[in-house]
Amino acid sequence: MSAIPENVQARPLTFRRFKDGDSKPLAWQAEIFDADHSHKCPTYVQSTPPCQGSCPSGEDIRGYLNIVRGIEKPPAGMPWQEYAWRRLTEANPLPSVMGRVCPAPCESGCNRNEVEDFVGINSVEHFLGEWAIEHKLSFPKPEHPSGKTVAVIGGGPAGLSAAYQLARKGHTVTIYDERPELGGMMRYGIPGFRTPRAVLDAEIQRILDLGVTARMNCRIGTDITLDQLRAEHDAVFFTTGVCASSASAWSWSAGATPRSTSPPWPGGSATSSTRTRATGPRW
Repeated sequence: MSAIPENVQARPLTFRRFKDGDSKPLAWQAEIFDADHSHKCPTYVQSTPPCQGSCPSGEDIRGYLNIVRGIEKPPAGMPWQEYAWRRLTEANPLPSVMGRVCPAPCESGCNRNEVEDFVGINSVEHFLGEWAIEHKLSFPKPEHPSGKTVAVIGGGPAGLSAAYQLARKGHTVTIYDERPELGGMMRYGIPGFRTPRAVLDAEIQRILDLGVTARMNCRIGTDITLDQLRAEHDAVFFTTGVCASSASAWSWSAGATPRSTSPPWPGGSATSSTRTRATGPRW
């Protein structure tokens, strides 16, 4: 046991807040900010909502659900359905189709699973898409063209989404597809009773109305070469999809020998091949 030093003077016990001579209290701001050392002070951390983090499109799900619930009010003169639809389509231009066929990973990540059951996000998306078609809503065109041109190879959901986002930025977009109609697997892989063709055509036409051009029945390498596309456009974006599983469907790098008919990415067999997915913009 340590000894008590003899030269330590005993101090009287006091609960006074101020010392002798103090006449002014501290500013209340100093009192507050001096208390941040407490472990009981809550800290607000802004992070991605689990529903939005689980969505491949990155939709602002919490945002448009707040509009649907009436928490966030629309601008004067705008119906809440339109306001929610415009918030949704900032990320996904095909809400009516996706509301029908999307497997809804957002609902698997929903916080309500820890309480009772997930929120019907897919049903809300479906409803907003149908409402927009019924009321003939359209996307606003960009005010200032960029003067840049982009070729999008493939007219499926990825190609249409890429064309939509590029057109919103003012770029001139041309979609090249070897089939007679746009839609990709949404048209040629999913039956019509799951994705009604009238609904699909309406959402595709809304994208084309932004000024997007489509060249159909145009096969890259046969009707037009990749070198021609690179010469005519500032950037080339590949969205060829996986409609076929034969070796002829993949563009193999020079000198590579394909050992499998599976695509060379996770989920397919490993090969020594590489596949060019995009040619970056030159601006």
